[in-house]
Amino acid sequence: MDLFILYLKYYIIPTLLISTVLLTLLLLFKRIYYEQKKPLKESITNKVEIFLTEMILSKSNKEILRKNLSEFRKEIPLHKSWCKEMVINDMIRFKQNLKGKSAEHVNYFYQVLKLNTYSAGLIRDFRNYNKCEGFYHYQALDYKEGMPLIKPYLKHSNIIIQSNANMAYISLSKNIMESFKEFSAKISFLNSIKIMDIFHEKKVPMPKNIDEWIATNNNSVTRLGLKTMVYYNYRNRSKEIIALLKKEDDVLKKEVLITVRELFLTEAKEDLMSLFETSSVEIKSEILESLKVIGDESIIPFLKHQIQLETNKDIKLKAVDCLNQLNKTALDELADMDSDTAKMVKHVREIYL
Repeated sequence: MDLFILYLKYYIIPTLLISTVLLTLLLLFKRIYYEQKKPLKESITNKVEIFLTEMILSKSNKEILRKNLSEFRKEIPLHKSWCKEMVINDMIRFKQNLKGKSAEHVNYFYQVLKLNTYSAGLIRDFRNYNKCEGFYHYQALDYKEGMPLIKPYLKHSNIIIQSNANMAYISLSKNIMESFKEFSAKISFLNSIKIMDIFHEKKVPMPKNIDEWIATNNNSVTRLGLKTMVYYNYRNRSKEIIALLKKEDDVLKKEVLITVRELFLTEAKEDLMSLFETSSVEIKSEILESLKVIGDESIIPFLKHQIQLETNKDIKLKAVDCLNQLNKTALDELADMDSDTAKMVKHVREIYL
């Protein structure tokens, strides 16, 4: 015990005190450095924005633009990484708000200032964050010349690098649908969302082979196909969509049920009611959500039966909500016979209770 107190007194406490003082000084110096550099960075930011605006809107030929860009390089510390990042971020912002030749000018400046080389260096860097930053530069600036550099990372062992590389590669591809051939076998939920964002941003026409997407054995591709059908409001394969409810994968079933209600596939009513009894709680909930949208008077007996016999409170509440949407009179009759149902009716009709 005495030895421990000795170590505490002469080693541990002094070490902690010195560490605390050093850390405080380090943070203080960093703050002072930041405040000193802040006016310079703000000045450069304004200079970059003014210059890019003038150059993008300029009708000068490439020789004059190149000369102006060369002079501009001397006016800012473009050899510094933070300055390169600042200029690239401004270019991305301009690119996202411009179209046509003006947008093409941004890529020309990107190359002349050799910022594409900086982005390539980030991709080759051993740090994951820098790699993803480089992918983002190429994707946001639509720099198609960078595709060969991205391609080796499409099947990278690190899932984050792989995901970001795939999204950049798909976005840069002239034929976005063809680029799926390079895609890894399984498409994650996050990648599906990113792909849908690309469809929206690039205004991609509906894939001609969309029917094949829901005929594959790869459930992740099927889910993406369903999302795509919803996005394009494509209802021509309603039978095939409904048939997917027979699959064992609950994640796929959930996507099918969302598709059924988003595309308003009223012909799916019987299939949903048949599926109900053998489904998990989550799928039952999704079925009732879909029936609430596509249902009609024909499903009232089914709903009344479920409300009377269902033991799971959450599912019963969903069924009450569904019946309330379709026929309030029928629901009131059930409420008169059961106090629990009456409470649920009050809840769905007065949501703040």
